[in-house]
Amino acid sequence: MNLYENRFDTDWDHLDRDEAMERAFALGVAASLGQRNEEEYEAVHQAMGTNYDASIVELAYKEGKQKGTKRKRAVDNATDLEDIWAAVISAELDDDEPAEDDDTTSRATDLPSAVSDLPEMTEQPDRDPEQTEFPEFLE
Repeated sequence: MNLYENRFDTDWDHLDRDEAMERAFALGVAASLGQRNEEEYEAVHQAMGTNYDASIVELAYKEGKQKGTKRKRAVDNATDLEDIWAAVISAELDDDEPAEDDDTTSRATDLPSAVSDLPEMTEQPDRDPEQTEFPEFLE
């Protein structure tokens, strides 16, 4: 059993976009460590209903490969693949609280600030009654 199968169940019927992104990211990390699982990647890719969702899965896979490769290069060659896997996956997918000094780092699955800060941007201002009345010359 490989690293991906230890963390994720491969016996699924349906995936939503977030689950598919996480799985694709993890598959990318595993592929960067030499444990490719093409059948699972194709299944996750095919589970997406739209081309947009499928492209997001592809991007998550590429991001996982990039992060895994980067981490592999950064650590000592004596480091076990399982340690690299655990470090990348826990940093990106686990919902642990970030350290106080680590607030500025972003994860691959975080939404951009323009999307995540929408409630403040979409609030409507209080309407002044004068703004909704006709001007005096039209009355």
